[in-house]
Amino acid sequence: MSGGLGLPAAVGVSDETVAFAAELIDRSGKAPVIEAALAKATGRPRPLPVRAVLTALLCLALGDRPLFLTEATRLLFCQLSDASRALLGVTGIASGRRAFLAAYRRVRYCFGAIRSVMDPSPLPKDRRLTEDDLKAQTRPMTRAQAEAARGRLEAFLNSLIEASISVLTGDELAAYDGSTGLDATPVPLYSRGPSKRAGLSASDPDGGWYVREGDHREREDDKGKPLRKISWALEATIATMARPPGSPPACPNLAIGLAVARPGEDPGGTGARVLASVAARGHKTGRLGYDRACTAALPERFHLPARALGYSPVMDYRADQLGIQASSQGALLVEGSWYCPALPEPLIAATAVLRDHATGRPAYDTQITARAAYRLKRKDGPDADGYERLSCPALGAHPRLMCPLRQASLSPRDGRAKVLQPPAEPPKICTQTAITIAPDVGARYRQDLPYGSPAWHKSYATLRNTIEGLNGLVKDPAHEALAQPARRRVRGIAAQSIFTALLLMAANIRKIRAWQALAAEPTAGDITNRARRRRASLRDHLPDG
Repeated sequence: MSGGLGLPAAVGVSDETVAFAAELIDRSGKAPVIEAALAKATGRPRPLPVRAVLTALLCLALGDRPLFLTEATRLLFCQLSDASRALLGVTGIASGRRAFLAAYRRVRYCFGAIRSVMDPSPLPKDRRLTEDDLKAQTRPMTRAQAEAARGRLEAFLNSLIEASISVLTGDELAAYDGSTGLDATPVPLYSRGPSKRAGLSASDPDGGWYVREGDHREREDDKGKPLRKISWALEATIATMARPPGSPPACPNLAIGLAVARPGEDPGGTGARVLASVAARGHKTGRLGYDRACTAALPERFHLPARALGYSPVMDYRADQLGIQASSQGALLVEGSWYCPALPEPLIAATAVLRDHATGRPAYDTQITARAAYRLKRKDGPDADGYERLSCPALGAHPRLMCPLRQASLSPRDGRAKVLQPPAEPPKICTQTAITIAPDVGARYRQDLPYGSPAWHKSYATLRNTIEGLNGLVKDPAHEALAQPARRRVRGIAAQSIFTALLLMAANIRKIRAWQALAAEPTAGDITNRARRRRASLRDHLPDG
């Protein structure tokens, strides 16, 4: 896949736009794969190429139009020039109602065939059925078959997104350092949810109830109270490019990975698959910011795979996850970092006290700074297996801590923090020069930046704001409108996943177009030295005269 591609004009569906969209579909490399999967030895050849239907849908997404198959039909058979139809292998035009309906059947059949190659769901669509009818009409599908279909679907989605990223120049893509934001966002479905009163299923049974709290699937809180903001939806897990806090922007922050599933269905495993796809496509890995839903995932499903891929987590914690999270050989894991066992209780409980509004931010910042003296020193690693060697902070030529168990640390008396109550039975961290900690110990909570520190706040805020900004961008009703299900009416997880990928492609192209227009302005240097946003200034309150 070559780097860089000229952008077409942003107005209308011109021959230039069609050629651009077709080039992106070609760069994904999936149209021939689907054609091969659909090939049959007997019967009439399918009259409409897969490439043409995918190109038409992408043209609709690029033009901020609804992703209707009728609109794709109108585009292919009524609006394109002869040259564009020849480019896509489309024969004939639809000059009347009967001709249009015949062309629509061709488009609908082709899109249905595309879905059939990668549909991981055996459930019937487009009818509200009783439980018995739903079971009777469900296609036989083993777990292995469903997982294989899901793999084909996610490979297809990410190949489309990668094609949009390829529009960047080589220099722009090389400037990306691997910082990544990861989040799950709802994809509302054009379907009502199942009705307990009527005993009927949803017309799109691939969805689930989405709520903003928890892991996005629980409909009641811990007290049995119904949670609000519920919608029948799928859940798109999206990874986006980001940049280190304070660094000058060198490329647009694009969507870089996607997977779609039911709300709350294995959020950790879904996120890990997205990250694995990003890394497999050759992109750098770096800081990884995500919300508390991912923090709560099983370590073997998310945290350990993310670290194995080379990502460095930057995460937040729920109230019940604060304080001591794990221990190993006397060392305490407190909010993601390993500390001396003599870490004072007020410093351990600092964040919990702040969340309870029992202290203020200045006092909390002072306590977080005081933790640094007790943080273990990294002596070696992590190695290829994830093991790391950590040593006591009172050891070394420049000990950060004064401890009676380490006599050499007691001088000089220069104001360093001092351990007043060392452990009565010193553990290994207090008696050995270093300890080795395995990668699975406290894996759910471990992170490299000290939680609550200025560096953590800057990194977490940057990564989270970047992914939330992308979610808002792709839901803009004036453009991609991902939150408007009436603009995506074909039901089923396969169709909705394809539509979501096409909308993310369009959002990426829109961001690249805005980025390149800004970089081409005479004052382009200003984008690398933006002033801080300030809502007020003391100078506004200077007395007159």
